[in-house]
Amino acid sequence: MTTATPERCAALRTALLGLHRHLIELERREYEKLHGRQSAGEFLQVMAYAESMRWLEPLSRLIVMLDEALEPGNADATEAPQVVAGRVREMLKLEASAEADFSSHYQRHFHTSPELAMAHAAVIRALG
Repeated sequence: MTTATPERCAALRTALLGLHRHLIELERREYEKLHGRQSAGEFLQVMAYAESMRWLEPLSRLIVMLDEALEPGNADATEAPQVVAGRVREMLKLEASAEADFSSHYQRHFHTSPELAMAHAAVIRALG
């Protein structure tokens, strides 16, 4: 992201939310194969407390940082989006050297899900 305008930040936020949603859907499918159908509330508890879902936390934290930066009057409104963009680029590199826990899970899903590949492309476009 070369210039952190509110519109570009909002576009990145939307793209990241779409990516996050796809990852959660993929994790839910895998979880339900092993543990049976879960209600929305039950799976929310799994997402919140299961160690196996902790790998999504870095992405979740970046979305929260971007949300906070988009709040009116935030002093970090210009710097935070640049930090988020840099971290997102590192996380989504699809290289073996990327952040180990996130990268291994992400790459496994990426190579099996065309929807995730499309969401990934949307994030890359939003980064500019």
